[in-house]
Amino acid sequence: MTEPTALRAERLSSVAAAARILREFGKHSTQLGVSQLARRVEVGKSTAHRIIWTLVAEGLLEKVEETGLFRLTTTMGSLGASAETSQRLHEAATIPLDQLRRKTRGTLHIAILDGVDVLYIERREGPGAIPLFRAVGSRNAAHVTSSGKVLLAFLPSDRQKRLVQEMRLTPKTPRTITSKSDFLTELARVRHQGYAENRGESQPGMCSIAAPIRDPLGQVVASVSVVEDVEEVDRGLHHLIGPIVETAARISSGLGWTQ
Repeated sequence: MTEPTALRAERLSSVAAAARILREFGKHSTQLGVSQLARRVEVGKSTAHRIIWTLVAEGLLEKVEETGLFRLTTTMGSLGASAETSQRLHEAATIPLDQLRRKTRGTLHIAILDGVDVLYIERREGPGAIPLFRAVGSRNAAHVTSSGKVLLAFLPSDRQKRLVQEMRLTPKTPRTITSKSDFLTELARVRHQGYAENRGESQPGMCSIAAPIRDPLGQVVASVSVVEDVEEVDRGLHHLIGPIVETAARISSGLGWTQ
C-alpha cells in the first residue's frame, strides 16, 4: 500500500525539523530549551516539543535535570569530533601519558569540553586511582574540575562568557566557586598562568591539575590532567605543575603544534 503524499510530506518535514534541531546543538555546543529551538528552527513550540522528546526517546538528546534544558547525549557529542582527529589525539597522548604515570600515583585524563561539562575520553590509572572517574565517557561539571577550567579559559571571550552565563555553579563542596564573576576571574588567571588547579572543589580531599592540549593552529582542543587524593588540600599538586605542562606540550607537539 502506497503511503499518501500528504502523510509522506509531513514525515519528511518532521525529519528535516529534527535535523535542524540537532544542527543547532552542533553550532552552539551547549544546552537549549524547547522555546529556543522552536524559534531558531522556525517551527511551532508544540512541534518542537514533540520532535525533541522523540530525539530523547531515540537516545540522541537528553534532558539536564538541573537546568530543565536539553543537550546532545555523549554518543551524539562524540560524533562531532572526526575519527581521524580522535585517533591522532590518542596516538599523540599514549607515550606522554605513560611517562607521566611514572611520576604520580594519581589518575590521568584527557578531556574535551561538551557544553558546560567535561567529557573524559582517555585515562591512565595509577595506584591512587579514584573510582569516581574510572570510566572513559564519564562527565563532570566543568566549573568544579581543573580540566573544565582549562577548556573554558582558552575559549574566545564571547563564547566563554556566554557559556558561563548559562552555567549553574552548583556547589559540590564548600570550596566550589559559585559566583560567576569570581569564576570568570579564575578563568582569566588560568589563561595567564597556563594551567588550572582544583583543590577540593569537586570532592573533599581531592585535588587535580590540568594543562591545555593544542592543535596545529594553536587552538585548545583538549586537556590533560592528573587527579589525586591528598592529605593537605591547600597545598594542591604544586609539585606536578611542571610535569603536567610538559606533558600537554608533548601531546600538542604530537598533534603538530609548534610554539
